[in-house]
Amino acid sequence: MIEHFSPDGLFAGTVFNLGLLGLSGVLLFFVLSGYLITGILLSLRESPLRRALERFYIRRTLRIFPIYYLTLLVLVIIGLPSVTQYILWHGMYLSNVLFVLKPQVAAPIAHLWTLSVEEQFYLIWPWLMLAVPYKHVHRVILCAITIGICWKAVVINTLGDHLAGALPVFACLDSLAVGAWLAFVEQDETLRSRHQHILRMLLIAGSAIVLLQTVLFITDGGRGLVLLMSNIGASLLFAWLVGRAAQGFKGWVGAVLEWRLVLFMGKISYGIYLYHYFMPRVLTYLLKSFGFDQPGSLFAGMLAFTLTVLTATLSWYLIEGPISHLKEKLSYPA
Repeated sequence: MIEHFSPDGLFAGTVFNLGLLGLSGVLLFFVLSGYLITGILLSLRESPLRRALERFYIRRTLRIFPIYYLTLLVLVIIGLPSVTQYILWHGMYLSNVLFVLKPQVAAPIAHLWTLSVEEQFYLIWPWLMLAVPYKHVHRVILCAITIGICWKAVVINTLGDHLAGALPVFACLDSLAVGAWLAFVEQDETLRSRHQHILRMLLIAGSAIVLLQTVLFITDGGRGLVLLMSNIGASLLFAWLVGRAAQGFKGWVGAVLEWRLVLFMGKISYGIYLYHYFMPRVLTYLLKSFGFDQPGSLFAGMLAFTLTVLTATLSWYLIEGPISHLKEKLSYPA
């Protein structure tokens, strides 16, 4: 929201172009998702394959589909061309592919690409984590990390700085699989004892890559290498962060992360993400309707933030919360 609600060009030409704002939020989302989903799937391996898959997909459907398709319906009713003309793409969670083929379509709904990546990941990953023999699971995860890096390398060497190197699910596999590997480490009996050492290695390696990436960006050197490392360095740092958070932070950091307001923001974060990109336009419409002038960019951003949180709160209590109770009938193993 800081990036999307800030004036255009505010961070242009700065180190924030590395993705230390919007992109890092997305990478944290992917790492955390890979971690949580893989942990769930590994815990389901003792169940029959069909039952495990049914439980996983039904719970994911109940959590993700309702407000996503409700949002698409509202945008169709409003008549947003980027949605009405390409509704099948968005309805089938292929927005990321569409934006690679037609970048001009993305402007009003660009953030939907990440949700498409998630759904495409869900189509592949559960089968791999549940059906592959356990002794090969870690190889599958490491292979996925390699595919993500190699995909970007091929795109950079053929197309340069192209959306095809960022938006397809294969370009995001390294971030998703880094989180998955952390979940595997925590559940595997042979690796669990080395968990703290592995977390330190993630922190050191991630910091070194991000530092190198920053130096190359500042000195305007090795742009291809900067693009190649655009995900993996931050993803390793976020894997450390997720692993430490799972253990529980102490002191003021723990107090902040366990603050009830922060926990509530986490609870409604899906709605925040889904709705926030539309809020500046909604705000402009409301201000014009009531005869108010457009405020300054900073105040407008604060209003858009407030409107986003209010909308996501209503969404949780009226739609997502009641539906989530159905998930409890299909709870995962402890």
